[in-house]
Amino acid sequence: MSAALERLLPRYQFVERHRILVSAPVAEVYAAVVAMDLADSSIARTLMALWRIPARVILGNVPDRPMSVRDFLQLHEHPPTDLVRGMIGGRVNRAQVAAMTADDFIAFNGPAAFKLAWGFHLTVCERSVLVETETRVFCTDADSRAWFRWYWLVIRLPSGLIRRRLLASIKRRAERS
Repeated sequence: MSAALERLLPRYQFVERHRILVSAPVAEVYAAVVAMDLADSSIARTLMALWRIPARVILGNVPDRPMSVRDFLQLHEHPPTDLVRGMIGGRVNRAQVAAMTADDFIAFNGPAAFKLAWGFHLTVCERSVLVETETRVFCTDADSRAWFRWYWLVIRLPSGLIRRRLLASIKRRAERS
């Protein structure tokens, strides 16, 4: 994966990787990566609506709307090859997290929290572009790691399905252009 993802979250306990080959110019593919949104996927909207039910009990302050890419921090962008977004979850001050820079994200180590970095790396092949996505999660303490391990068992397959659907959407959008 990209050096940026390695710099932003070099240590992690959970990881998910997916890739797709796209037959389009790299600039079109990168534009499709930037334009994609979780809210564009009916499967993502449905699964996130189901997720919000237990999340309200466990985390408390969970928005009523579907999760969007706007909910992620823009941590790194290097067109047309790298894009990394992130979030900090758990029992954290959401307003404080929303104002974080990439350096703040790297330095964050608050209790009862997790850091998630979601990277896209594009590699130009002969007449196509390989789009790789990697999601890394680092839990800041043993309690958050224990909670996230349970959560990961529940969410990993649906989350992987969402990522594969997003990659397919990126492919359609870029190849249509």
